[in-house]
Amino acid sequence: MPELSVLIVNYNTWRECIGAVRTLREHGPTRPDGSPMPFECIVVDNCSPMREPGQREALEKQLRLLAEEQGDPRAGRLIMHDENGGYSKGMNLAFSHSRGRWILVSNPDLVFTPGLVPRLQRHLENDPRAGIVVPKGFWDIGFSGRLPPNTLPTIRDLIVTTFGAFSRRLSRWHARRLARSWVRVWLAEQPLALPMMSGCLFLIERDFFESIGRFDERYPLYYEDADLSVKIRKAGRTVTQVPDAELAHFVNRSGMSDPEIMWSRHDASRQLYYRKWYGRLGKWLLKWQHWMWSTPRLARLRKQAPHGDFVDLGASAERPVLELPRHCDRCLVLMSLDPRFYLSGGMVVSGDRWTPDDDMWQNFHYATFFYKVYDLTDGRFEELGQWRYRCLSHLGQVTEEGREQLAAAAAAKGEVGQGAGS
Repeated sequence: MPELSVLIVNYNTWRECIGAVRTLREHGPTRPDGSPMPFECIVVDNCSPMREPGQREALEKQLRLLAEEQGDPRAGRLIMHDENGGYSKGMNLAFSHSRGRWILVSNPDLVFTPGLVPRLQRHLENDPRAGIVVPKGFWDIGFSGRLPPNTLPTIRDLIVTTFGAFSRRLSRWHARRLARSWVRVWLAEQPLALPMMSGCLFLIERDFFESIGRFDERYPLYYEDADLSVKIRKAGRTVTQVPDAELAHFVNRSGMSDPEIMWSRHDASRQLYYRKWYGRLGKWLLKWQHWMWSTPRLARLRKQAPHGDFVDLGASAERPVLELPRHCDRCLVLMSLDPRFYLSGGMVVSGDRWTPDDDMWQNFHYATFFYKVYDLTDGRFEELGQWRYRCLSHLGQVTEEGREQLAAAAAAKGEVGQGAGS
């Protein structure tokens, strides 16, 4: 009988899910004495429209191997859902088939690292205040790029971000305030209570999960983790980050596969969250924000470059390089898809330049990235500059546009060389 159940919902992320189950087999749960703990893994596929030949079979093989290793034919299961009812509904379906006392909710686009699950287990077993435990999140397997701690959506946050579109000073203040809070979480060396957890991976006890109603299936995608965090705190328990549990999460691979559906479901979930927890006021404020951000009457007042000008690194299939104005013993590099930096990954580094290492570069995708650097030397939090970079590579592969630009650059270089030699 499994003592822990690992639940995964897959949508167009077959390759990543295969890797997740493989690394789970390698780095599974343990009992307090260090012996292996019996566990199971249940994967629900949310009617994925995209699948390369052999991928389903490869995932089933990994689940079959897991079941054989556990000596339990039900320990590795793939459930092919006949609809894409959303992440919450898929996860609750997986939960309905689970048997373990401990429930590990996991995204498919991550890897289980040595010690990750046992460290979460030991803390949840020994801390009666913890309703849920989460690891520190990283963007790469080298653990250099830190994922942003989620910010619990509140009325205050909604109002500040609305007016931030019209005030560069307010937007910069809010971004700086967020960055300071992220550094505190990123560098914490002791267990830390968080206002909100990330739904990419967390451990919870079965009875407690059921007592707070599991996932609210009305959320089609996103905000289900914010909703669950509110319910946990209202139940008098904490969302606790375990500092020595580290996770490599490749971030939103499902969403990348179908951005149109992703954003429509995100917006629907956002509206539900504010209606559920803030009633008519939340519903009205969302409409007010939409009007403030979209009405032509205020277009002249909205800031197109919310934090001022960027150093433009251009479009390239090569890695970005940030040249800092001076050497820093300790600096914070923020990386975001948002020029306001309201949601950013971060790296704490030293030197007078920064560029992604090999592990991090493999996770860059076809998008425009924004960077901001703060000098943290001697306790200061001084902004040194901001940069913009358009990536023409996608997960380690050059895109078609990238190939065209590289060919054009090579042709231009050849022409220059011929002219110089004539």
